[in-house]
Amino acid sequence: MCGIAGIFSQDRAKAAGALHRMVEAQKHRGPDGNGESIMPFGSGVLALGHTRLAVIDVSPAGAQPMIHPATGDRLVFNGEIYNHRHVRRELSARGCIFRGTSDSETLLHALVEWGPDCISRLEGMFAFAFHRAATGELLLARDPLGIKPLYLARGRNLIFASEVRAILRSGLVSREMSARGLAGLLSYGAVQHPFTLFEAVRSFPAGCWQRFHADGRVDDPIRFWAPARPDPARDMAGTVAAVREAVDAAVRDHLISDVPLGLFLSSGLDSSIVAGMAARHVPDLRSFTVGFADNPDMNELALAGKTARLFGLRHTECLINGDDALNAVTAWLDALDQPSIDGLNVYVISKAARERGIKVALSGQGGDELFGGYSSFRDVPMLHRMMRPISALPPAIRRRLAEIATFGRPASTKAKAAAIAGCKGDLASLYMQRRRLMTPAQLRLLGIDHGDVGLTADFHDPGEIDKLAIDEKDPAWTVSLLESRFYLGNMLLRDGDANSMAHGFEIRVPFLDRRLIDLMASVPAHIRLPADGRPKHLLRAAFPDILRPELLSQPKSGFALPIGRWMTGPLLDVCREGIESLKGCGLLNPAGIDTIWDIFAAEPETPAWSRAFLCVVTGQYIQRIAEPAEVRMAS
Repeated sequence: MCGIAGIFSQDRAKAAGALHRMVEAQKHRGPDGNGESIMPFGSGVLALGHTRLAVIDVSPAGAQPMIHPATGDRLVFNGEIYNHRHVRRELSARGCIFRGTSDSETLLHALVEWGPDCISRLEGMFAFAFHRAATGELLLARDPLGIKPLYLARGRNLIFASEVRAILRSGLVSREMSARGLAGLLSYGAVQHPFTLFEAVRSFPAGCWQRFHADGRVDDPIRFWAPARPDPARDMAGTVAAVREAVDAAVRDHLISDVPLGLFLSSGLDSSIVAGMAARHVPDLRSFTVGFADNPDMNELALAGKTARLFGLRHTECLINGDDALNAVTAWLDALDQPSIDGLNVYVISKAARERGIKVALSGQGGDELFGGYSSFRDVPMLHRMMRPISALPPAIRRRLAEIATFGRPASTKAKAAAIAGCKGDLASLYMQRRRLMTPAQLRLLGIDHGDVGLTADFHDPGEIDKLAIDEKDPAWTVSLLESRFYLGNMLLRDGDANSMAHGFEIRVPFLDRRLIDLMASVPAHIRLPADGRPKHLLRAAFPDILRPELLSQPKSGFALPIGRWMTGPLLDVCREGIESLKGCGLLNPAGIDTIWDIFAAEPETPAWSRAFLCVVTGQYIQRIAEPAEVRMAS
């Protein structure tokens, strides 16, 4: 796990200075070393930089940028290739000679030997840049689900990096804000692909590679992975056996490391399964759980601790309180790559694990998206059925019916119901409304309208939904796809990477192993979530030896922080400062911001806290990147 950076420029001196600033901006991602390399590239130069978190082959043989001894080809790579030993054996049989044992070197030789065709062979998480010297080509690529980030800015220079702030630190990119990026952020709590909060910077598409030529030509992105379609021939018994086999193989392969590793353990099913399977492959494994000293009703320490004892894990409980929260939030805000409602929990637990000598941890992330753990798997199909009888009614009437049906409920609940009732009623639209943080009406109070900024009614880039080939006949497959692409891809994975790597810490997600996501994409709805079954039916059926009754009977849980409570206590001053910053920057209607805060103040125990906190985080972020007078929206 590392940070990568690169620039294609006509000015060598300018490229060298900019690259160095970008590498420095990502040193937290790679505290174990860094490197920079500049080479001719057409009429200009290509500058490649790297910061290293040494996990596999910690010797100098794993340093980057890595240069092929025979061809002069170069690689900068961020991620882990879990099947690299198998790929290496194939390459050795073809005569390749290796200096070290890193997966980076395996990838370099694979790219030299097979070109981009090798990407489909890779099992892992990755974002990389590969320069082929003989043909004057630069290849960028990113793993199937976008576990590893990659951003780029194209203009007079091509600039790319693992973090947005590194591109900004180049000094070669405008900091004008993106209206579409801001609209997506406020709609969903995280900026939506392909946008960032800055007009000049875009997110590279997951599951794709793209070729850039030294003469300035740029090929279209090539998609090397797409989800499978449901296989009607699948049966329950065979699928349960396949799930257990695939999860075990994924966990086993994700344990490869030349440094100590651990795992994040909650009282939930996913992390318990990862813990149980990992303990069979690695002795003396470390585990970590967050607990709340002043919010005991939100603790899951007892169940997680019992799980750790059952599997023989060396367990650490990380207790935090209100004062700890204030310190953590301030540091977290300083470390943000992009504003988001999510990520403070990952920041806290990653810091705790890193301070205890661990560089790498496994997480249960991805289980909800693949196996149907979210309530959206139940709610979206139900809403789809409910909308059919009233779909012919005008949206205004449908919204009025929703308001009547939610009479007496909190204002935030009534607003959500009205927004759902007013949408088109297809699975994708219902899912988006279900996941929305702010409704269209709330956004209009802030001065944002989807049509004004060129987005769909769901506040996405036109065409993003069309690329997914939604299947209206299989709601479980469709919701899984949408959760993986949008909630997981645009928020959880992005924030998980940025907030763990803020401490030079690597999180691995075995449930998102490509073998497992390919398997689950082929599972039809009646097997994934039988009508008489419970959420995550296949995991419950596949791991009865790990999931003891007290885990199966508890409500869904995870590393949730009591942020809403803290906002009226130890974080109140931070919140007020963020709100005032956002009101003063000129991007949004101040009266709309006040309305969002006032609703939270009146309903602090409802989901209204999340909208208010997003305004706080956005205001704090903008305050850190520019003086108020410098903040402006791109035309």
